[in-house]
Parts: sequence; structure tokens; C-alpha cells
Amino acid sequence: MNVAGLITVQPDQTDLLSELACMVGTSFLEEMWYATWLGALDAQEFDQSRKQAIMQAAILADYQATAPYGCVLTLPDQAAAANIYRRSELADASWSTLEERTVSLFEASLSERERHLLAQRTEEMEPISGSDWLLRTVEPSEDFLYVSSVGVDSEQRGTGAFGRLFKPLLGYADEQDIAIYLDCYTDRLEQLYGHYGFELIERKRDPAFAIHERCMVRRPNTANA
Repeated sequence: MNVAGLITVQPDQTDLLSELACMVGTSFLEEMWYATWLGALDAQEFDQSRKQAIMQAAILADYQATAPYGCVLTLPDQAAAANIYRRSELADASWSTLEERTVSLFEASLSERERHLLAQRTEEMEPISGSDWLLRTVEPSEDFLYVSSVGVDSEQRGTGAFGRLFKPLLGYADEQDIAIYLDCYTDRLEQLYGHYGFELIERKRDPAFAIHERCMVRRPNTANA
């Protein structure tokens, strides 16, 4: 994807991908889905530094799998980054294929015990984290953007980095006349995305977890294109 004002990171820019993964992975230690997921490692042998390394490896695996399709975007000053799919640009790569690539890359960085604990937690959290809602919502031929992740450098919070990253994406979607879909897990994020024109489609809950998934969409505003 070529979005004015943002940099599309190429797959051969390995150092930049790693730097962004470290930044986003660190910020995501506080994101509620990932915090709940990493809760599977709440044992004495898994300290905070190891959890941080695992979170960074998870983001890097996403970036490595999706960068060939133009899905990794960042601000020029790298204060924020996003992993965003455009359906029509995935070419021959299916959703499940990309997920399999990501999992394979990520699991290579884990110990056997870590793989077991995190795979078990992933399965347990499936009712509040599957992509079935999106595939049920869109038409088979519909082009769209899906925001897989957005991260802001923890040292840049409150500086407007999120808006500088997100507003060009909204403008791009309006120009292309396509919807943007995403999910989030807190009231604060639901309100934030609502401020940018996103509407709630569905809430997915599971009594086993305190958090729930908000599935949201922003329809294109062609008047802004």
C-alpha cells in the first residue's frame, strides 16, 4: 500500500522491521488482548524481560509475513507503526496462509514450554479473537482494509503520533472508496476509534476472560476523497 505521508516498509528492510517490532512489541505489553495472552506465562521462570522479547518476536513475525504485501507502514520519524492488510493486494496469499507463516516464524523463537503454554492460551481465547466476524461481515468480492495492529512509541504518547499515523489511512480509504475494519479490547480504544468514525458491529464475549472484543468498521466518506 502506498499511503501519502507514510512509509511502506519493504521486506528487505530487515533492520527497520526489527526496530519497529521492538517498539510496537514493547508498547503492546499493556494492550489488553496481549496482556491476557501473555498471562499464560505468569510463572516464576518467565520474567518481564522474557515476556517483552516474546511480544517483540510476535510482532516481528507478523511484519515478516506481511511486509511482502505492503502491509507494514510507519511514520517517517518511526513514532508509530501499523500492520494493515488490503484485501486486493494480498495476491495469492489467503488469510490462513499469512497466519500460518506468522505462527511458523514466531514459534521458531520460542522454547517448547513457551510454545505449549501460548498455543493453549491462544486456543482458549479464540472466542474473543477469531477473524470469523470479519469474513462473515464482508462480501466475497469486497475490497477493504483490516487493521491488524497499531502501535505508538511509549515515549511519543501524547504527541499526536497516533493521529499522524491514522489520519492518512482514513484519507487513503476515502480515496479508494473502501471500508476499514478493526477490533479492540478496551472502552478507551472503542471511544478513540469512534472519534475517527468507526462504528461497532459486534461484541464478542467469553465468561472465561474479563476482556471482550469490539468489532468495528468505518465506511468510506467519499466527500473527503
